[in-house]
Amino acid sequence: MVYSRGLERLAKSGGSMADAAVRVLVIDDSRHIREFVTEALAARRGFVTLQAADGAEGLEMILAEKPDVVLCDLEMPHLNGFQLVDAVRAQQLDVPIILITSHGSEAIAVEFFRKGVKDYLSKPFTAEEMYSAIERALTEVRLRREKEALTQHLALVNQQLRRRVQELDALYKVGKSVTTLLPLDQLLERVMDAVFYLIGAEEAALMLVDEESGRLRTQIRRQRVPGEAQPTEHRSAEELAASAVRDGSITTTGAMLSAPLKIGDRVIGALGVGNRISARPFTGHEQQLLMALADYAAIAIENARLYEAVRRADQAKSEFVSVVAHELRTPMTSIRGYAEMLLQGVCGPLTPQQEQFIHTMRSNVVRMQVLVSDLQDISRIETGHMRLELKPVRLADVLRDALQATQAQIEARAQRLTVKVPEDLPQVRADPARLAQILINLLSNAYKYTPEGGQIRVQAWQQNGFVHCAVSDSGIGIAPEEQAKLFTKFFRSENPAVREMPGTGLGLCIVKNLVELQGGQIAVESQPGKGSTFSFTIPIASESSQMNAA
Repeated sequence: MVYSRGLERLAKSGGSMADAAVRVLVIDDSRHIREFVTEALAARRGFVTLQAADGAEGLEMILAEKPDVVLCDLEMPHLNGFQLVDAVRAQQLDVPIILITSHGSEAIAVEFFRKGVKDYLSKPFTAEEMYSAIERALTEVRLRREKEALTQHLALVNQQLRRRVQELDALYKVGKSVTTLLPLDQLLERVMDAVFYLIGAEEAALMLVDEESGRLRTQIRRQRVPGEAQPTEHRSAEELAASAVRDGSITTTGAMLSAPLKIGDRVIGALGVGNRISARPFTGHEQQLLMALADYAAIAIENARLYEAVRRADQAKSEFVSVVAHELRTPMTSIRGYAEMLLQGVCGPLTPQQEQFIHTMRSNVVRMQVLVSDLQDISRIETGHMRLELKPVRLADVLRDALQATQAQIEARAQRLTVKVPEDLPQVRADPARLAQILINLLSNAYKYTPEGGQIRVQAWQQNGFVHCAVSDSGIGIAPEEQAKLFTKFFRSENPAVREMPGTGLGLCIVKNLVELQGGQIAVESQPGKGSTFSFTIPIASESSQMNAA
């Protein structure tokens, strides 16, 4: 049974009131009562009795001696029992008080408990009654104290749990944030923000190993708390970072930490934090958080480096393709021009075999020109140099030009062409030349991969602010597993019927990009052996732009 110092002694011994001394103060103006209580408690092992002859003296002893329990007479000179209880509560002392009274009425008892008295004894009382009252008072206090301690412990555990949940949530968000592909300078700023948010460090720095010299170079350094950093007695931040890189493990001097940035077994740098202004040492938990952040940062930095290298290589490739395509245009134009002159008999008549050779040469030059044109378009799209002249235009007019460019091939294969375009279809905001390129490509695919005598349908309609256009055919169709790859560069189906037809594998990739650059989307529906439908959308031109165009 635990209360105050006497109860704490009982708690440490693990016993009952008989195992440790409980200090009992008896306050009564009757010497007879004081001696009775003292003798009765002396007969029981584990009690030390203190005495006071009136209320004022009793209050002084309570303040000075801090007894474990008080037995106090109700009627006393200078300070009665109720006044004593009020004075003790005013001092915010939590000591159980048992009042001794000759009045045992129920009304008096209610008043006792209202004032916070733990129990009362009516004169005359026996030693057993007194002992039981003391035990009840101490037990009630012990249970209350245990409840309060348990509540405080539970609140602390809940607080720690909430903090851990917040840290895990923040670490997840940080990981998601820093592992997003970003330019390196933006990425490093996010790492600094994460360090300050999670660890609360006063300063932070990130260093990377220079690939050529092998030396550490500071990429970013930030100080969150204003003030002058205290000089370090041991290693500097740079020396600490070098040690972390060399050993591949976290290093610390108390108020400074440095964690290696590792990709597998390779160390690419170090992430360091410091509390040199307050000199507060970092906890083990904060060291673990820094290691987690360092792992995220290392992955993100490596991804940023690789992405930048790929981007530069891709740009160099696009620029090379653009240069090569440009250089090829002039000789191909000359070859085609001379071939057409020979076919026209400018240099005299040709034998049938010569004419066949020149037709083959001219046909291959045309194919090369298409390939070069496609390569140039891809290069312009990838480097952001594709220029569009967007303006209001009627889809029917552009479709008519596209059909003229493909009509001969469709008729040569005896295919049936159906066109359904409403006359009141609103104008679209598009580049007329690029819109024609989209339609010609889709129509070319339709007639190339549709058997002779097959059907090709073109229809258009408006819906939700867009004009929709669909080109359908009754051709060979596309396998489901190949449909997702249709719009990627250089993709060509493994279907032998497709492979028989000439193509670069760039057309649909260009079409998709041209549609999206004009604010639309493209989709495909197809079943092998039943045909395909390619549909795309183009935004409807605003009324103001149509009026300006008019």
